[in-house]
Amino acid sequence: MKKTAVLLILVFLGAVVASGCIGGNATTTPSRSPSLSTPSPTKTTTSVQQTQSQKAYYPVTVKDFANRTVTIKAEPKRVVTLAPSITEDLYYLGLFNRVVGVTNYDDFPPGVSNVTRIGGYGKYANLEKIAALKPDLILADSYSLPILPKLEKIAPVVIVDPHSLSDIPRALILLGKVFNAQDAAKKAVDEFNAEINAISSAVKNEPRVKVFYVVWNKPLMTAGGDTFISDMINLAGGTNIFNDTKGWPTVSVEQVLKRDPQVIILTPHCGMTTEDVYKGPLSGTTAARDGKVYMIENESDLIHPSPRVVKGLEILAKLLHPDAFKAKYPMTITDFAGRKVTIEKEPERIVSLAPSITETLFYIGAGDKLVGVTNYADFPPAVKNITRVGGYGKYANLEKIAALKPDLIIADDFSLPILSKLEEIAPVVIVAPKNLSGVYRQIELLGKITNREEGALTVVAEMRATVAYVESLVRGKPKPKVFFILSYYNGYWTAGNGTFINDLINLAGGKNIFSDVEGWKAVSEEQIVARNPEVIIISPNAGIKPEDLCKGPLTSVNAVKNGRVYVLSDENLVVRPGPRIVLGLEEIAELLHPKAFNYNAQPLTCNVSSTG
Repeated sequence: MKKTAVLLILVFLGAVVASGCIGGNATTTPSRSPSLSTPSPTKTTTSVQQTQSQKAYYPVTVKDFANRTVTIKAEPKRVVTLAPSITEDLYYLGLFNRVVGVTNYDDFPPGVSNVTRIGGYGKYANLEKIAALKPDLILADSYSLPILPKLEKIAPVVIVDPHSLSDIPRALILLGKVFNAQDAAKKAVDEFNAEINAISSAVKNEPRVKVFYVVWNKPLMTAGGDTFISDMINLAGGTNIFNDTKGWPTVSVEQVLKRDPQVIILTPHCGMTTEDVYKGPLSGTTAARDGKVYMIENESDLIHPSPRVVKGLEILAKLLHPDAFKAKYPMTITDFAGRKVTIEKEPERIVSLAPSITETLFYIGAGDKLVGVTNYADFPPAVKNITRVGGYGKYANLEKIAALKPDLIIADDFSLPILSKLEEIAPVVIVAPKNLSGVYRQIELLGKITNREEGALTVVAEMRATVAYVESLVRGKPKPKVFFILSYYNGYWTAGNGTFINDLINLAGGKNIFSDVEGWKAVSEEQIVARNPEVIIISPNAGIKPEDLCKGPLTSVNAVKNGRVYVLSDENLVVRPGPRIVLGLEEIAELLHPKAFNYNAQPLTCNVSSTG
């Protein structure tokens, strides 16, 4: 994907680095935070219970995280927050209705979308916008210290800057004192601690898993041992393979391969996709070989030091140690063929009879359960070491399958002719998605039956995010007429209604010129010329090249005349109903709307004007 957001990564680093470096001009020695049990996030908003009248309580004096003494003269009712984590703290304390201004990076709770934005995070906030809101209190972390004197001219400022999990309860207690909401703070802290302890207790007897967390891809950056993320990995039952470093070190591929992580964690803004790991130099890691490469849907769940981190910790723990959060077996599910199938225990030996199923199992973290795949399974590269069971679907070799002694066989509807024979070997689950929502359902179903539900949820979330990203960029733009060439054999074979390619063209902001035909169909040059496509996309396995269109009737269509003839990078991205199909969607969208994606298309075209 081409969604590298340099600003986001700088903000990410600034947010977490700042939490470890509290500056300022404090004249007294910072007081130690009270001893707190391991923190744990809250999931419910608590109402503020006042135990004494406001008049009796205020003015109140507090010492903040920068060791500053601040006096709050009256109950704060108009609050501006300069860090997303502080906004979240107020939500968990039942004080979110006091917030009148937040940064551009606040994304939680859902109601935050209706709150006035005051610009960038911390020191990048817009002072004029803040002043215009007439706040009676400003809450910030240490990333705002460079503009602290200017903020103090607007309203009292309290620095709330947790830089470890144990600092989160301290932040809640401080805010409870500021707002005379001590009871709400105590409840939030108790819930937070209880939830963190529950998660850490669930994984405490599990073997430690070596984890590589990708912060950025070029250069390759990770989280050192003194970071908030490293603490989260440790609590989730893992070991940060770079815990002997500090801050955000740049590391080499060779170092990663030498330390050989068992799990690799990516985030949407790290500049690296799951496919990049499987196809690139990190494919040599145990994580890639076993299918333990995960894309966390929202890194804010992991890096915002508020009770929200419970969600991130829970996700991380379930990805590292799914067996500690076992699904209940026996389990009865309904597959895509409408069959009731009972899975007696967690499958450990799976045979896949479709390449798309194989890819899905790797993406959700169940690749290490595969003992047999078809001859056509070619992704990820680690699949080459798995036993082959013959052709796709009904062409599989039943004897080879039986010899592997599988406890589960997963197939699509192309295996239905041999279903009864497969059932004699092991339970069979049929998955046969016909559209993108069906792909989501397939992933979630396979996650459920393999006890990899959290991995499946992260995959679906990332896919939905990619689809939303594409749709947002093509919305309202003219829809170019598109002709897709799958194969050139006794005509031009193209995709009609009922195919994934047709759906992807529509989602990518185009119009398939043969959407009125069903399935796959061979069409003539005359039909193509009559419908005059503006863009032609060719499968790399079509048996025809763009320059071949320089001769004959197709030279007259707009796509050829304007040089908009492209070769897709990988046919499997658009024909296999698995997690990678959204990469095919994004590639098609880039070809149809290159300006919207800031994409420099390199079409392989002929110069029609010179070739006649």
